[in-house]
Amino acid sequence: MTEIRLLPGLPLMHTPADPAEEAWLLIAEVSALRTGRWMTTAAELGLTAVQARALVAVDPHTPAPMGVLGSALCIDRASLTELVDHLEHRGYLERRASPQDRRVKVLAVTSAGATARERLIGALTTPDATLGRLSAEQLDTIATALRRVLAESVPMTES
Repeated sequence: MTEIRLLPGLPLMHTPADPAEEAWLLIAEVSALRTGRWMTTAAELGLTAVQARALVAVDPHTPAPMGVLGSALCIDRASLTELVDHLEHRGYLERRASPQDRRVKVLAVTSAGATARERLIGALTTPDATLGRLSAEQLDTIATALRRVLAESVPMTES
């Protein structure tokens, strides 16, 4: 087994004890590539990771109550207000009164927000170019193995 970097960007290396540990660490490295692309795109758009996540979470076709976004992101009202203020200042979201209840504020994605949102989604969904050098059979093997891992994984719960 070869040494694998424990945390991307840091020199801490680790030799896996078995094939499962090696696979797990390699999955983490591949995931870090995607995260890096996401963070770079968010920064180019003037957003933090949480702000980018919030923008992606709002459906551009259906304005959503602010509370729904807060629940989805697991953040309190004060933090949500600050986050939405930033997205509104950047021109990505706008607050509107709900047509059903004018006391409720809904969030609508602006055209600039829709464009930014598509860039962020592209950063998440566009495969790394190196995958293009693998055969369809190799890609299918990887996808099949990862689907099995996900299907059989037990979600972590807080103790």
